[in-house]
Amino acid sequence: MAPHWLTEKLGRFFTFLTVGFSLGAITGSAVWAADDILRPHRAVYDVVLDKASDRSGIRAMDGRIVYEMKGSRCEGYAVRFRILMRVQSTRRSFTSDQRNTSFESGDGKTFNFSNQSFLNDQMEMSIQGVATRTEDGLDVQFSKPAATQIQLDDAVFLTEHVERLIKGAKNDENIVTTRIYDAGEKGLELTDTTAIIGKRQTSVVVKDETPQMNARFEGKDAWSMSISYFAIKQSAVRGERLPDYQASFIMQEDGVTRRLKMTYPDYTLRAKLSNLEYFETAPCD
Repeated sequence: MAPHWLTEKLGRFFTFLTVGFSLGAITGSAVWAADDILRPHRAVYDVVLDKASDRSGIRAMDGRIVYEMKGSRCEGYAVRFRILMRVQSTRRSFTSDQRNTSFESGDGKTFNFSNQSFLNDQMEMSIQGVATRTEDGLDVQFSKPAATQIQLDDAVFLTEHVERLIKGAKNDENIVTTRIYDAGEKGLELTDTTAIIGKRQTSVVVKDETPQMNARFEGKDAWSMSISYFAIKQSAVRGERLPDYQASFIMQEDGVTRRLKMTYPDYTLRAKLSNLEYFETAPCD
């Protein structure tokens, strides 16, 4: 098992799953622009290993994700998150640490990113750059690890993807397919996603959450969602495409993601929302 592969996949999961979060803290309030779907927040998840195959070599795994998003549609969205995981394998034990920052313009045309991965406090990877949507697709310019430029087909960035899912759910759509660019996999490829959306539910209770947290969702609509992620390079393979990984969760009507389950080829992780806090923001002029 490659530690960098593990944390990078986790990073891509949580970049998506938490970018649309909108639950406030148990106490306090926030100003939220009526034309925004996404709400500024700081969220903390506790992650545990659900199961692992013998082939994975994983004996135990746990960790924490801290995610912070600020901004609005008129200002753009600034996101910072950190994933710290402790892994025990048949060969060794190690700590993996991923730190990502990004800024996505409110119109969805530019995406600045900076990603760093550490293994036992030693840096493994660092990439930095900006992706711009043009009439011909995506223009991605890297400043780290070297000044390079690549061209990719058109795709949307992460906040727009989440907005499409929420809008689709509210419009009773059962399937939403989207091609995204998230600067994962060293920023060199796109990802196709297929989301299956369940029926509308009300007052969903998640057993792992506290009674106070569950109380925040009384009378609120929600949908179960399952998303499959496909590397574009698999598009050349004949027959049924197999996802690189999958995520299932509850999506609240205001963007809250709860009861997360992340499925990889050789192991499955679960994540519980343990703490949330709103940030105030001014409405767009």
